[in-house]
Amino acid sequence: MREVLSTIEQWIDDGAAVAVAILVATERSAPREPGAALAVSHRGEVAGTITSGCIEPALVEEAREVLAGGAPRLVTYGVEDEDAFAVGLPCGGSVTVYVCAIRADVAAKLAAALRERRPAAAVVVTEGVEAGITADEAQADRDEPIWEAGTFTVPLLPPPDLYVVGAVEHAEALAVAGGLLGYRVTVVDPRPRFATRERIPGADELVVDWPDRALASATVDARTAVCVLSHDEKVDVPALRTALERGVGYVGAMGSRRTRERRADALRALGVPDEVIARIRSPIGLPLGSKTPGEVAVAIAAELVAFRRGRLATADPAELVSH
Repeated sequence: MREVLSTIEQWIDDGAAVAVAILVATERSAPREPGAALAVSHRGEVAGTITSGCIEPALVEEAREVLAGGAPRLVTYGVEDEDAFAVGLPCGGSVTVYVCAIRADVAAKLAAALRERRPAAAVVVTEGVEAGITADEAQADRDEPIWEAGTFTVPLLPPPDLYVVGAVEHAEALAVAGGLLGYRVTVVDPRPRFATRERIPGADELVVDWPDRALASATVDARTAVCVLSHDEKVDVPALRTALERGVGYVGAMGSRRTRERRADALRALGVPDEVIARIRSPIGLPLGSKTPGEVAVAIAAELVAFRRGRLATADPAELVSH
């Protein structure tokens, strides 16, 4: 739902009434996970997706009926339904979607929380006189959406952070790829001539500072990723040490085998244990045979997806690529 909130807020500010279709449950094969949302204004504007196009036309009609005064509704589409192929859901699964109007104050509160990087939750009541969407910051500590007893809670955590160390040629491609994955991308480099908006337009933020110092004061958590691209040991080693000490979820670094060995020796000399050094994903990215900055960014992005989906701990790179 997070991806449509700013659009919903803008539509409402422009005087539109808005209905939201929220995916609350899936069975078997489904293109999106619970929490995905589609928004429809009374003017016919549409934002977001729930099944990458399979049932969106049908959901738009449901939303238009709600905006015309109809009751909120829980609808299910599945391959076994008579109209499954008519609405385009032949994938073998089923989806349950709740469609209702969203109030201006709720949309504003949720959108403001995202802008200000404050955790919040959209609480969707699907039954009874209280049916509809409310905003509740007290329930934002959940890790994932949950539907129980007629209430669907969607945590809207701030975007995870991706820190790119080194404003090198690959940094811009990775900034763009990270943005597509929903990261807030910060590129850090101590050289002011390199860390410029002209060179790295895709970053959300550029920081001219030593990366270890920037990482020491940054807000990080288990969702945070640090990608070290600088190929300069006086930059790389302190940045990696700080990222590892702070418990960043994903730490990756570019470099040849010889570079990795020198870097590991330097980290050991600083007192970093071997088991901690082993957390560094190096060479960074999945082994796709990447050469160009764009290809390298794709390989790193693929590894970040595997990290977010919990597949790095148990699968080797060959298994990840084969899937």
